[in-house]
Amino acid sequence: MKKVLAWILAACMVLALAGCGGSPASTPAGAPASTGTGDAPAAPAAGGIFNVGTGSTGGADNVVVEAISSVVNQKTSVKASTVTTNGGTEIVYLLETGDIQAGYAGTVDLADAVAGRGAFDHPVDEAHLCQMFGFATWNLPMLVLESSDIHTYEDLAGKRVGLSPVGSSTAAVLQMVFDAYGLTDSITIENYTWGEGYGALKDGRIDAFVGSWTNGNPISGIIELEATNKIRVLDMDPAIGEAAHEMNAGVSYSTLSHENDENIPEGAEVTTATNSAVLICNADVDEETVYQYVKCVLENIDDLRAISNNFDAFESVCVEVCVESVPFHPGAARALKEAGLWKDSFKVYGE
Repeated sequence: MKKVLAWILAACMVLALAGCGGSPASTPAGAPASTGTGDAPAAPAAGGIFNVGTGSTGGADNVVVEAISSVVNQKTSVKASTVTTNGGTEIVYLLETGDIQAGYAGTVDLADAVAGRGAFDHPVDEAHLCQMFGFATWNLPMLVLESSDIHTYEDLAGKRVGLSPVGSSTAAVLQMVFDAYGLTDSITIENYTWGEGYGALKDGRIDAFVGSWTNGNPISGIIELEATNKIRVLDMDPAIGEAAHEMNAGVSYSTLSHENDENIPEGAEVTTATNSAVLICNADVDEETVYQYVKCVLENIDDLRAISNNFDAFESVCVEVCVESVPFHPGAARALKEAGLWKDSFKVYGE
């Protein structure tokens, strides 16, 4: 069923783009349309047009990619635009069809895409998965209001549980957590954008919603929720984290503390599932475009930090969260080597 839903989402996105004359709705006015044919990844048009897929509005990946596009457009000749999608799974499908040239993917998505499992019913060619750099690790606990009678994951049985959109990396990770707990058949899952989800939790339309801390910092929806409500961050059994990791090597687990959120008691820690994020692109994107894009990010971190605190830990995740078994685009490899960030264990697409 997950595979069918993912294909339907991808097909809908492609039809929606076609209905708009072939140009994604979020492409800046006057930007050329994608030249994708569906048979091969489309290289950017002359002038370095770079359409980059993000998840839903309000998510950390959306904030990060929007910020990068803004700085790249100001400081380089590359014209970067963003295309909002349901997340990593759909982005990989859109890279395959050539409707976008780049996008974010969770490490969970990369592991599934390469293996042809989960939402992917076939192994995805590495030509559509070329890495550029990593930008985040997300802690992904379930959240409830403090007034809730839900204190553990087991208490979610029989409840209405909110997740990010179908096809998003976060939803895929939490589905594995629910499977490992044996909760899948006893909960009702509803999917929302990040902003809508926290609103639904606040209004009582759902009993729990997934939280997201990017590099240890809560996303904006959590900050807004906590401005008027106290919350409880559910503690995951580390054995469940191990079980989820066995299902998918892109899933891991770590902890949050009072330093990350004042609703966690001082001295306490809560274990959460984690997923990391990398920007990927099609191999057919010309080397110079990718080189300029990555080089601009590496040289303008202070400007990006001024836009979002999601870049505060960039140096520690830039290459550390990348998947060594997946190749890098030649342009990204060149920029990383010049910056002294390249690892000998990495590989370059086509070499």
